[in-house]
Amino acid sequence: MTINVRRSRPEDHAAILSLMDAARGAGLSDEERARRGFVQGNLTGELLDRFEEGPGVFVADAAGELAGFAITSEPSLLPPHHPAAAAVAAVLGAADGRDLGRLFLYGPVAVDERFQGRGVLTRLLTALSRALADDFDLAVAFVETANERSLDVHRHYGMTEAARFEAAGRAYVAFTFSPAAFARARS
Repeated sequence: MTINVRRSRPEDHAAILSLMDAARGAGLSDEERARRGFVQGNLTGELLDRFEEGPGVFVADAAGELAGFAITSEPSLLPPHHPAAAAVAAVLGAADGRDLGRLFLYGPVAVDERFQGRGVLTRLLTALSRALADDFDLAVAFVETANERSLDVHRHYGMTEAARFEAAGRAYVAFTFSPAAFARARS
């Protein structure tokens, strides 16, 4: 089956929101959520419109079915109390004054269970890295420490554990990666 990655369109919103809801892991025990992975956050069609106006929302399309998505955004888009803002602050603080260049946020990301293990995430990461490499120097993602699967995935892709932080009583790891380097490594 061919899986193509493209930027999302408004007609993708319902499928993205549905996959986001499924990927939350509601109804699973904490242990099951940690093992299977989960996403956090509340998305709306309005938010997706705003994300599409920025660096973009990328979707993996498998013959008209949504196999997965990856959202990217500018740090200024989210409110200061959001964990994403805390992730950026933690990364900047860990940089000890070094200029990190232009940053973008990576996530949330979800892959439909039916398509897991087929390279969907690799395709999403490669496509968004190629698309954003000329405009951004560093991607910042954050993962709750309780999310063992997501931590493992980010480490598998060689993302840098740049900082640890807490937000709203939860512990997180901030990951970074260079989109240019990621794209080059998959050429």
